[in-house]
Amino acid sequence: MPTRNFSTIDAASRAINFVLTETELGATPAHYFEPTNLGGLPPTESELRVKEDTELGNRTRFATHMCLMSASQALKACLDLLSCEVDLPPHERTRQLAEIASKARAAEEMAAQAAGVLRGEVTVPENASIVVSRGTR
Repeated sequence: MPTRNFSTIDAASRAINFVLTETELGATPAHYFEPTNLGGLPPTESELRVKEDTELGNRTRFATHMCLMSASQALKACLDLLSCEVDLPPHERTRQLAEIASKARAAEEMAAQAAGVLRGEVTVPENASIVVSRGTR
């Protein structure tokens, strides 16, 4: 493959890694705390909205981070494939391809996790630091 293609993929990989390090997608969690129910009243509409906004924000932020991580892993696999030596002995080439396949599998799993969170099939992991909270207005 031409050097131009390798450098283009490398630039894309560096750009995604820059986004991952420079954004606040990995911020410390800020959780929603329900107001105390002193009078036995049901939550107000605005309280319910804040809770829903917090949940949707958490899901969106987590999924965004996981999609970027997936893209980063996929691009690393591409770069490794482009760097793979064709003159290696078959067993060594098979070992290298297996390592690259594990990066591709990791990218697949991260994308699947993002999709599950977006569809509401999977909850954002409790220990995930990729959580956002929207305060009241």
